[in-house]
Amino acid sequence: MKHRFLILCLLGQAVSAYAGQSWEQFKYDSRHSGNVPLRQVTTPLELLAAVPLTDAVFTSPLVSKNRIYLVDGSGQAVCIDNRTFRTLWTYKTRGGKANCNNVSSPVIIGDYLHFGTMAGSYYVLDAAKGSLVKELRCGDPIFSTPVAGPQRVYFATLGSRIYCVEPDGTLCWTWDFAKEVLGFDADRWSDDWRQHRGRATWPSQFCCSRNLAFDGKMLVVPAGGQVIWLKDLGDKAALQAKYLGGPRESPSTLALSIGESGRVYRQWTRRDNGGRVEILQLDNETVKTDYVRGTETSYKGAHLISFSSVSIRRDDVYRTRPQQGFGLCRHRPGQAAHHLGGYPSIAPPILLRNSAVYGGLDGALYVVPLSGDRDAWSFKTPFGKPISAPVAVCDGRIYFGCEDGYLYVLGPKRKSSAKPTPDDLELWKIRSPLAGALTEPKHNWFTSFGNFANTNQNDQGAKPPFKMNWIRRYEGTVKHFSVCGAGRMYTHTAEGQIFAVEQETGRLLWRRYFPGVHVSYTSPLYYDGRLYVPQAGLEKSSLRCLDAATGEFLWQAPFTGSPSWNRQQPPVIHDDLVIYLFSTGKYTPEKWLFEHQSTFSFPKDHKPLVRAWNRKTGKEVWTRDFSEYGSGGDDAGLCLMDGTLYYSCYFGSAEPQGLTAAMDPATGKPLWTTTKYAVHAGCTISAKDARLYLGGYNPVEGKTNRVWCLDAANGSLIWKSDPVLGAIHVITIGSRYLFTHAQYRQGYLIDKNTGKVLGDLTKSYRCTRFTLSEPYLFAANLNIHEFSEQGKLIYAGPSIDVLQCVGGFVSNGRVFYTTNGGGLQASLIYGTEAERFTTPWNKPQN
Repeated sequence: MKHRFLILCLLGQAVSAYAGQSWEQFKYDSRHSGNVPLRQVTTPLELLAAVPLTDAVFTSPLVSKNRIYLVDGSGQAVCIDNRTFRTLWTYKTRGGKANCNNVSSPVIIGDYLHFGTMAGSYYVLDAAKGSLVKELRCGDPIFSTPVAGPQRVYFATLGSRIYCVEPDGTLCWTWDFAKEVLGFDADRWSDDWRQHRGRATWPSQFCCSRNLAFDGKMLVVPAGGQVIWLKDLGDKAALQAKYLGGPRESPSTLALSIGESGRVYRQWTRRDNGGRVEILQLDNETVKTDYVRGTETSYKGAHLISFSSVSIRRDDVYRTRPQQGFGLCRHRPGQAAHHLGGYPSIAPPILLRNSAVYGGLDGALYVVPLSGDRDAWSFKTPFGKPISAPVAVCDGRIYFGCEDGYLYVLGPKRKSSAKPTPDDLELWKIRSPLAGALTEPKHNWFTSFGNFANTNQNDQGAKPPFKMNWIRRYEGTVKHFSVCGAGRMYTHTAEGQIFAVEQETGRLLWRRYFPGVHVSYTSPLYYDGRLYVPQAGLEKSSLRCLDAATGEFLWQAPFTGSPSWNRQQPPVIHDDLVIYLFSTGKYTPEKWLFEHQSTFSFPKDHKPLVRAWNRKTGKEVWTRDFSEYGSGGDDAGLCLMDGTLYYSCYFGSAEPQGLTAAMDPATGKPLWTTTKYAVHAGCTISAKDARLYLGGYNPVEGKTNRVWCLDAANGSLIWKSDPVLGAIHVITIGSRYLFTHAQYRQGYLIDKNTGKVLGDLTKSYRCTRFTLSEPYLFAANLNIHEFSEQGKLIYAGPSIDVLQCVGGFVSNGRVFYTTNGGGLQASLIYGTEAERFTTPWNKPQN
């Protein structure tokens, strides 16, 4: 059995005491400026220690009084001697299996160590002994890192309850954003929102999932879609100002820090890769706004948004982002953004005298010269797992945690040393197996629309009450569904990350990143222990196959074109073939996310292709070219039913408008084709009971839009629906009814036998991707509707997303939800299991 004891690096002789530089907060100071100009490191550095912990590390280490402090993903705090690297004490926090994915970095003030946990507790420990001084049960998970002022410590819960405490944990005051600003004074993690405001929408956002900051005078908190300024009056807090950032919908704050001048730098996004780093300056009670030039992103641009807080030195802004060629950038007023070096990242940089230090998504630590005239120096961790939190730097050493479960210490080379040899801690292994009555593979939501027929439906006994059992943070955006299989949920972000979490707890198991991906709204496919993920980019696109248990890369195959907003579905599997659709098109950044409603044609060189590879090796088996019928291929869909592959492609408004074909999946040979009926933009094909269903954004009969139902045997028309305003994403096939949705308008309940519209429901949702687990329709922000003519809202979960683009889905007897831009994932349990369940963060103080 692999040993897991402390790996030491003894330097041949006794290690002398240090001068004693300290690092007592996340990014060094309470402003999270990341600016430490009086410190430096000299490269090359060598590995001095690798200390194994109990789980992946998502937090920043501290150094104080010759000791290193860190909190790992399982909520265990550890204190390590900075001279010998021996563990002095550990403290395991409460919460059991639910206490995972801890992202709240610790803070030291005086003799005390402070940090919060996912299980809803805030801890104050004696820093020297590791003994408990105070535990505050807060009623919410804690994602935000505490900040220490001169005499007090401040922290925020995920529910945006703001706390002020003394160094020993004595409570000074609390302030509740949901109560004071939203007027909500009930259980924020329950259906109480339905009684308060009806459906959960962006005005009800309340979460504080990112870090607050403190500039010595004012506390700045990203609460919901707003930024608020609070002043500490001693026995209470006073709201000084609040900033929303837009009348249409509030944005999601992805990161926040404060410069020396008091200017707040806020990275935000709303949707579709849109965002920038905003500059907010409080002048009395007025918030003046500006933005950092060169940080703007949009669905028409070549750049990707950032997910980490910027670091500031005077007027210069330094930031990382998960984009190839832009690992670390400097933004200087009046100049173009300057790429300084390093690998794509979601961790903020630390600015030293002449260099910046940060960790990459490739598991390497980078020391980048600020001059930009020399290459970055790097240290590769042994297992290539991402580094997702900022480093600490003291006395020429660099301290950082990694998602491989180790604390690493790098320092100047010594004359003699035994290099540490870390063992793989195998953190990818599931610790909390999926529980409940529906754990069998047949209950997996394993592909974007539930199954290879794209029915977008299952029946797993969903019923009230619904209760949240876990929630976690992620750094990315989606406009497509996560999927489930083998006790894991898998997510592909639009920026190129692929990760797996336990379905039972949300605990991160592994994360992989592939550079070159650009706003790729494509779901993964889980099948037989493997994950198949189409990752699209401006220069290169690849269908990648990974081991679903470990994330190990197995093979990749190229494809072309752009999935845009609509082609979110992954491949389908037939026997040993993996089959996918695409075009030969080449797109500029401006046209990458092409509009469905204004796509009247595709260039002649866009050939519609369907291709099959051997699913075990990635070797091409067959390709079918449909360009003899028309141009396109990127606004299309595939499904499998009863051993036949069905393909439907939209060409544009000119005749023929599209093509639908039945194919032999083993050879790609067409069995029949028709150009009379096809999907008509922004919709895939779905099938059940020998029938095919085709929808789309665009009208098909003059100005009239309809859903078509075809005979799967020959492609002939069985019926056309009553007029609809739109039929986007997929035609959902229930046991009695069909469902489709028109963006910004309403959903339709359609009779399966006749196409007659029976009712309008789900009014005023945006481009929402709904799913059906009968008898309920699952929408964005955990809203749940009856699947009936009235479409009654029966549950309005907490509003944790900025928009309404992606709904929840049911897999293995649980509800799962990945937000579009809010950077959160959540799970609900229901029925009898929910009646017996107590949410971990709601457990009372002992």
